[in-house]
Amino acid sequence: LAAQGLEWLRLVDNGVIHEHAYRFPGIAVVHAYHLVPAAASKARAVARHMQARGYSAADCIAVGDSREDLDVAAAVGSFWLMANALERDPTLVPEIARRPGVRVASEGYGAGVYEAVVTTLAEGRAG
Repeated sequence: LAAQGLEWLRLVDNGVIHEHAYRFPGIAVVHAYHLVPAAASKARAVARHMQARGYSAADCIAVGDSREDLDVAAAVGSFWLMANALERDPTLVPEIARRPGVRVASEGYGAGVYEAVVTTLAEGRAG
């Protein structure tokens, strides 16, 4: 993008998709990509939201199910990746290992969110 004068944009890998992969025969793994402004990110949006409301990282829990969601872990006290993320994209495992504080829920979707919130609150902390 930068070579084409589009440094103000970035291409984000939002993970593996299966639902429509059949439309791309011959491609072993299909990813969803998002073209976004270079300065835009989920992590920045979360940090800005926290700042606007006066929340510290220790006050916040975040959950996600994609590669892009993992960046939010740096902004919050507790980050949980839903089990369905790893089912969809096993290549996330080494990413998790490189990010301190990322936990993996045993369930996906709503059940995983419930697990993350209840467990974190029961431990008496977000961070």
